[in-house]
Amino acid sequence: MIECLHQEEQKVEKLSGLRDRTVWKGVNFVLADVITTSIGASHCRLIINRGENDGLAKGQFVLGDYSIIGTISDVDTRIAHVKLITDPTSKIAVKIAEGSHFAAYRKSQAQSNVGTIMQGSGNNSAKVEMLPTKCKIRIGYVVYAQKRPRFLDTPTITGTVAQCERDGENPLLWDITVKPACDIEKLNNVAVIIMNPQE
Repeated sequence: MIECLHQEEQKVEKLSGLRDRTVWKGVNFVLADVITTSIGASHCRLIINRGENDGLAKGQFVLGDYSIIGTISDVDTRIAHVKLITDPTSKIAVKIAEGSHFAAYRKSQAQSNVGTIMQGSGNNSAKVEMLPTKCKIRIGYVVYAQKRPRFLDTPTITGTVAQCERDGENPLLWDITVKPACDIEKLNNVAVIIMNPQE
């Protein structure tokens, strides 16, 4: 019983930490426990213990340790499936910036307005392709999920550049490998972002 209370207190603290950030004003977070994790070459998904009854809907972004780990792909009344950013069918708009803070993202946005798409590549990575080599990218740069109307109002970290090489077929483009910002396989709970919740 004491252990259950301690776990609930930790969940409240995590939720409180999210709400303290000014960029999240007016946003609801639904905390959910991870029921199952399935990460492989052909699919990367989670099943969580929240659903339509809790305000979840397809397309909503999911946070794990304050970083975007995926989106809601299917939802039932009491459970939902999360398609991870590493799933081969996952594609999200991203921006890459030097450093580890939102200020770095804003600085990079002022210097260059090049957005791109990140696609999952299975297991524990994703790829960014079709980005010209004139864009200065280095290992360790931060990858941010870009704003998406009705789903995400502020760029949010999703991963870091783990590998950056010239594309083998077109040396004018980068072939970039991205690792998630957190260890998804070790997550016990996540937070679903609900923008502009209905009162």
